[in-house]
Amino acid sequence: MAITHIDHVLIAVRDLDEAADLYRRLRFFITAGGEHPGRGTANRLAVLDPEYLELIAVRDPAAAWPALVDHLDRFGPGLFTFALASDDLEADLAAFRGRMDEGITPLRPEEPWDGELVTPGGRSRTWRAFRVAGGRAVNPFLIQHDSDGEEKRRKLAGDSDLLPHPLQYGAINRLAFAFPTLEEGVAYFRDGYGLEPEGGPSVCPSRQADRIFFPLKRGLIEVIAPRSADSPVASFVAERGYGVHSIAITVPDTAAAADQLEVRGVAVNRLPSGTVQVDPAHTLGVRLSLVKG
Repeated sequence: MAITHIDHVLIAVRDLDEAADLYRRLRFFITAGGEHPGRGTANRLAVLDPEYLELIAVRDPAAAWPALVDHLDRFGPGLFTFALASDDLEADLAAFRGRMDEGITPLRPEEPWDGELVTPGGRSRTWRAFRVAGGRAVNPFLIQHDSDGEEKRRKLAGDSDLLPHPLQYGAINRLAFAFPTLEEGVAYFRDGYGLEPEGGPSVCPSRQADRIFFPLKRGLIEVIAPRSADSPVASFVAERGYGVHSIAITVPDTAAAADQLEVRGVAVNRLPSGTVQVDPAHTLGVRLSLVKG
């Protein structure tokens, strides 16, 4: 398996300038981003280590990814999907096809494609990726960039230097992906993407959900499912089938981070565990938590 980590999380937005201003208020350093030639979209980035958040907007609905256009039409701004980083995309593609051909998974990989982003200053970076079809919702896709490590981070910065985040955001600690049942979620990532869960199921009381973790080489995917019809996760999966529910990003000091956000008028919820939940009204609907790391 060549999947290494969560590469980036896509946040669908209608207006890039407004979205960038909002995330700057959250004390992210936001790049100038660029345009995806021929694909009808443009972006701004919050570069983490090793992942990034992509604020992505539709410029030309006729050319853009139909699922992205549909997401904005149906649900508005917010978490859309995510990409898994691969250090050998062809090997992951072959393995995915093998599991599909053997009838292990109903998910099917589409033909790989070459992507490009061009910055306002004319700089270009490229990647190769393949999307995954099948199922009831938008599936995570796999990607391999033309660089990695610090070289990749410099390219993600685009036309300017990559400055530190004022709130000292670090990495994505975990990404929660919700399903109607835990069994469905385990089969989805195990049989489709070739990932293996670690340990057994546990309970997340704050979300009234069962959960199980899929560790990657860096970070992890947290599969969650509602324990009852009263769970806030139940309404999410009833509306969407499955999908990215929330993300947790590391900061050196969660209490200090919460103080900084509150000073800027951002509402937060401080949990006894030390985790800080940011009010989705300040994140374009994204369920964002800050954890110590």
